[in-house]
Amino acid sequence: MTNIIKIVKLDFALIKPYIKIILIALVSPLIIMFTMKDIISGTLFCMCMMAMTSGYTFSVAEKNDLSRLYGLLPISRNDIVTGKYVFIIIEGLILNLLGVSANAIILNILKVKFTSSDILIGISVGLITYAFFTAIQLPFFFKFGGIKGRFFSFLPFLGIFSISEVAKRMSPDKLAELSSIAIINNPYGLLIISILFSIIVYSISGGISQKIYSRLN
Repeated sequence: MTNIIKIVKLDFALIKPYIKIILIALVSPLIIMFTMKDIISGTLFCMCMMAMTSGYTFSVAEKNDLSRLYGLLPISRNDIVTGKYVFIIIEGLILNLLGVSANAIILNILKVKFTSSDILIGISVGLITYAFFTAIQLPFFFKFGGIKGRFFSFLPFLGIFSISEVAKRMSPDKLAELSSIAIINNPYGLLIISILFSIIVYSISGGISQKIYSRLN
């Protein structure tokens, strides 16, 4: 566990100079939130955008040729992978809370009513979105590195486009059917599902990344 914490601290040190850039990346979702006027849709878009920042630590490490440093550390490759995943998860939790909080403030400014259930659902949607896209991206970053793997950082953008296209093609009746699903209207149940979903996808993704990283020279 100590070794994993060391990797988390190292990744934080790498990303620290870029925190302002990540926060600036929040500006675009905030602008969209003003037009959406919906805490759930706003958080969904926000976390799609924030998932695109998951490759920063890989890019910074590669630019500064820190692969040698990781190789010199008395830490197993599995712990290095786990540490990076823990860092990405912590980053996602913080960004999710920031996004939901900002969305709530914007809705208050616009005098749009929302409930505590909407906030819980927004947090759950944010967790699922961020976990899904980062879990897909991370094995590619371990395989190709942060620079060559930049293409895969656009997967969340493609996800936004795909979701919007599907939503456009769905009839009002179908959308009504979706909104009537019990679990969607149960904020606590959805929150539990989002946590379980995150654990499952990160476990699968982490296992794949460990296999990839262990085979690298």
